[in-house]
Amino acid sequence: MDRAKLKGYGALLVVFLLGIVLGGAGSRAMLQRRYRSTLRDRDRMTENRRVGALAHRLKLDDDQEARVREILGQYGKKRRELTREIMERCGAPLHEQKSQMDSEIRALLRPDQQARYDQLLKDSERHPPPAPFAPFP
Repeated sequence: MDRAKLKGYGALLVVFLLGIVLGGAGSRAMLQRRYRSTLRDRDRMTENRRVGALAHRLKLDDDQEARVREILGQYGKKRRELTREIMERCGAPLHEQKSQMDSEIRALLRPDQQARYDQLLKDSERHPPPAPFAPFP
């Protein structure tokens, strides 16, 4: 083979590989941006899941789906406030039980373990587990 053909094949191979790398990087960046914006607004994500489930199960047309989305949006904020109030009121016995459990566990530990356990409790209060998603209707 002559050198010109080898250079041509080499250039073609380099362009092909660059296309793969740049396409993959661009797709990854786009998906990360989309997921970041979706996950940032948890309420909207929950609403989208609920509307999607209703649209699928009830075979809603586009107009019905838009109107259902509007209705859920209208009631969403008040519903979240009511849910939060209920969880605060009804969560008191659960918090009391957790405190009792933590104190019993702490009593079993050596002083160096107690310090680490206390730190674990502080960390869990700062970063509580995410709230469960609302169930599908």
